[in-house]
Amino acid sequence: MADRGKDRKAAGTKERRTAGHPADARDIAYRLTRRVHAGDGYLGLLIRYSLDSEKLGARDRALVAELAYGVQRHRNRIDHVIAAFSNRPLKELNPEVLDILRLGVFQLLEMRVPPHAAVNESVKLAKRHLGKSAGYVNAVMRGVAEGLADISWPGPEDLRSHLEVVYSHPRWLVEYLVKRFGEKEALELCRANNRIPTLTLRINPLRASRDELLEVMASEGWQGRPSELLPESIIDVSIPYPVLLDWLERGLCVVQDESSMLVSRVVDPREGQVVVDACAAPGGKSTHLALLGGEGCRVIAVDRNAKRLKAMREAVKRLGLENIAIRTGDATHLQRVVDVTADAVLLDAPCSGLGTLRRNPELKWKRFPGDIANLAGVQSRLIRGCAEVVRPGGVLVYSVCTFTLEETVGVVEGFLRERKDFQPDSPASLIPEILAADLSPRGYLQILPHRHGMEGMFIARLRRKA
Repeated sequence: MADRGKDRKAAGTKERRTAGHPADARDIAYRLTRRVHAGDGYLGLLIRYSLDSEKLGARDRALVAELAYGVQRHRNRIDHVIAAFSNRPLKELNPEVLDILRLGVFQLLEMRVPPHAAVNESVKLAKRHLGKSAGYVNAVMRGVAEGLADISWPGPEDLRSHLEVVYSHPRWLVEYLVKRFGEKEALELCRANNRIPTLTLRINPLRASRDELLEVMASEGWQGRPSELLPESIIDVSIPYPVLLDWLERGLCVVQDESSMLVSRVVDPREGQVVVDACAAPGGKSTHLALLGGEGCRVIAVDRNAKRLKAMREAVKRLGLENIAIRTGDATHLQRVVDVTADAVLLDAPCSGLGTLRRNPELKWKRFPGDIANLAGVQSRLIRGCAEVVRPGGVLVYSVCTFTLEETVGVVEGFLRERKDFQPDSPASLIPEILAADLSPRGYLQILPHRHGMEGMFIARLRRKA
């Protein structure tokens, strides 16, 4: 997995800014898009740190996010339009020219920006960054503006091409989804992946109650409603960005999806227990485990990335938690890092992240078929290492924010074939009844965006025989 600390440094760097041209929303969106396509940046962090360094109003901040995310979410759909009006194959275009066109066409295709504005702003970007290519950008954008209504699209009768182009998923992933879920569900999942997600907050009861924050939101006319699944969650949140930052800095809440909260619920930490979070950074699940277990529960958070653990220490301090010990180490050799046997170990393993495409649409273009097998190998080594720390009678919870068979059932079942002293332990009593109905016969839970309205997450609870 990439070192997301690099995103902070990259996003804070002012690059290719022509003298006399202060950055505007489209300029920032272009530079972010280039960073995502040219490197290994994660869009969410790039946007966050870029916007923190720029003086933008709320409207421009929203425009940057809409443009940058929109290009990633609809990239194949956009490229289909560009190809229809370009006299050169897209693969022969300068990548910088292509990204300017993508931003411009997205405005015409999905934002309904007036054609003259989309054309003019695209040409302005090209002049600012590329010079000679402005004429080509102007010609293509004018062609799109005049002929967009006449574009032909692959219909649902050719489902794979339809999902690839209209719903903008790479062909290899389309083939995988159809094979994994069937045509009907593959279509529903691709639709769900393209929906703009809402914000979900997990309340920190040491600082505020859910009712208190809901009352503040209601009094100010902001949006948000209590989760029906988890008492610590507020979903569909829409509050001013400065207010969100203030709440986060004061430790009133954290941003966390409900599917991630369910992972900690399945671990089920208790007073007096020792719980290890083996791949802990940035700490969302560790801090949740510490709250669920109470002051008498000792949580040991382990991660190999010291930079991310530094940020985690700051988060733990903000939340007012005193029952978390943070250690740097490799979970494939967890015994070398943790000097006790644990009542429960959580392995929230690095994975393909394909369950999070609503929030991380750039992953569609960063993942390739070979990645799945490679990641499954890493996950298998990690689960073996974590098992050594679980006491007899203790629990090992494995979770990944994806749905591939190789990274989910394949890893767990492979582990169980090796370790006869572990067996599935159904979490039915630990999760909402409506979700318990979706448990597999072996007690595994696969959450999917189109079924559950949450990020995709696989959770398996295993118990070591006493």
